[in-house]
Amino acid sequence: MKFYALIPAAGSGSRMGGEMPKQYMPLNSIPLIAHALIVLAREPRISKLFVVISPDDRWWDNYEWQGWEERLQVLRCGGATRAETVLNGLEAMAKWCTADDWVLVHDAARPCLPAESLSQLLDEVADDAVGGLLAVPVADTL
Repeated sequence: MKFYALIPAAGSGSRMGGEMPKQYMPLNSIPLIAHALIVLAREPRISKLFVVISPDDRWWDNYEWQGWEERLQVLRCGGATRAETVLNGLEAMAKWCTADDWVLVHDAARPCLPAESLSQLLDEVADDAVGGLLAVPVADTL
């Protein structure tokens, strides 16, 4: 049994506006997507990171993805919606995965993934037949 990460990153960021898709906008001088990739790549139990981008993405190749490139696989099969992108990514990943493997889906534009929470999730789902969901309680005031 292995863990894989699927990072849907085919969005255009149209609701944010701006010249570039949200996942490439800089946060602390690095693209937003890099924050999630760093946490996922530092988790040694994750065998491979699959980033699903749009077939016509013109941003990805502008960045240096150093430090995890041997575990990084870019899939240029993103769809018109996040759900379609995830489905396309899962279908493209099938040649690497077996029925016993776990696929963790984490959106490219969500940079606040605590490493401790990720580790705890992997501990919990490793022996679970169904899977799990990483969530944080939301305060009532939100």
